[in-house]
Amino acid sequence: MYNHEPQKYICPLCQIAKGEPTEYGSQEGSVVFRDELLTAFIAGKWWRSNPGHVIIVPNQHIENLYDLPEEIGHKIFDLSKRIAVAFKMAYLCDGVSTRQHNEPAGNQDVWHYHLHIYPRYKDDNLYLNHKDTYWPTMEEKKPYADKLKAYL
Repeated sequence: MYNHEPQKYICPLCQIAKGEPTEYGSQEGSVVFRDELLTAFIAGKWWRSNPGHVIIVPNQHIENLYDLPEEIGHKIFDLSKRIAVAFKMAYLCDGVSTRQHNEPAGNQDVWHYHLHIYPRYKDDNLYLNHKDTYWPTMEEKKPYADKLKAYL
C-alpha cells in the first residue's frame, strides 16, 4: 500500500549491503560497519560543508519505515548513536543530524530504507546547501571511512 518501488528494480543499497559492485563500481572501501542485519557506509553524494556523512541500511531489502521491523529499527538507532559519537571523536564535528525519507512526497528516491547521519559544523547551512552537492571519488571517501572504522 505504501510502496513505490518500480518493477524489476535493481537496488543499489542491496548491492552495497551484499558487497556487490553498483553502477558506480565497488563501494566496499566506503563500508565502515557490517553485521548480519546492517551495513553502514560513507555516502556517495556529499554536501560540500558536510563531507563524510554515513548511510545505514538494513541488509534485507526493506523499502521504507512502514515496512521496517521494530527489531531492525532498534538496531539502526543503536548504530546511528555509535556513528554519531564516532563523528564527534573522529571528525571533531560540532553536532550531528539524521534524516530519513519515505515515499515520493517525502523525498525518497532510493527504494530501500536508509538513514543518513551528517556531521554538522557551526554555520554549515546543511539544509540550505542542497545545490552544493557532488559525487566524491573513493579516494576522497577513504580518509573518512578509515577514521570511522578505526573508532568503531
